[in-house]
Amino acid sequence: MPALARPVHDSSNYDVEIIYGARRLFVARHLNVPLHVELRELSDREAVVAMDIENRQRKDISPYERGLNYARWLRAKHFESQDEIARVLKISPSQICRLLKLAQLPSVLVNAFASPLDIREGWGSELLKRWEDPKTRAIMAERARAVVNQRPRAIAHEVYQQLLAPSGMGRRALRPCHDTVVSGGDGRPLFRIRHQSGTVALLLPSKLLSKNSLDSISQAVCNLLDGVPAS
Repeated sequence: MPALARPVHDSSNYDVEIIYGARRLFVARHLNVPLHVELRELSDREAVVAMDIENRQRKDISPYERGLNYARWLRAKHFESQDEIARVLKISPSQICRLLKLAQLPSVLVNAFASPLDIREGWGSELLKRWEDPKTRAIMAERARAVVNQRPRAIAHEVYQQLLAPSGMGRRALRPCHDTVVSGGDGRPLFRIRHQSGTVALLLPSKLLSKNSLDSISQAVCNLLDGVPAS
């Protein structure tokens, strides 16, 4: 697949601007081979639309990053409204709205997630709604900073739930869990024991377990707990 570029008419240093295909250009330079480029006359608006359509198939472009791009388009006056963006890109106005909501999230909430790739498209509206409420903003910021310090990092859905948890739950909802890694005789990690909120969970790799193995583990736990008084 060729990269896409447009001629540069107002520069004495460059003849061509790459619109998409920067990775292909990097590889071509590294291998010292020519790069196949499709050259078109494109306006700024046509260029950003072509870039978005190309990048939409990439898994390393998150909904959050797409929202940031659309917000930049509006600020740069490439488009007059989010409805116009939706019409040109041939996607629903409601999806554009959701992505723009993500783009408005403050960095303290975005950083609570291990990666922007983890933030789901539909989460922006509720997170932003809570953040804009002065009664819950400070609580959300405190929780977001606490989540960053958790080890291991919580999965994305757990982070989302912690950020939106009722304020009455206080710090208890943010108590970090503690994992103990159990290794085999050769030092290879086999499973984890997780301690959290007065409970203990065994995290076992499902691909290594048969139904009989699970039954044996269940029976062994039953035998250990049998006769232990409930707290």
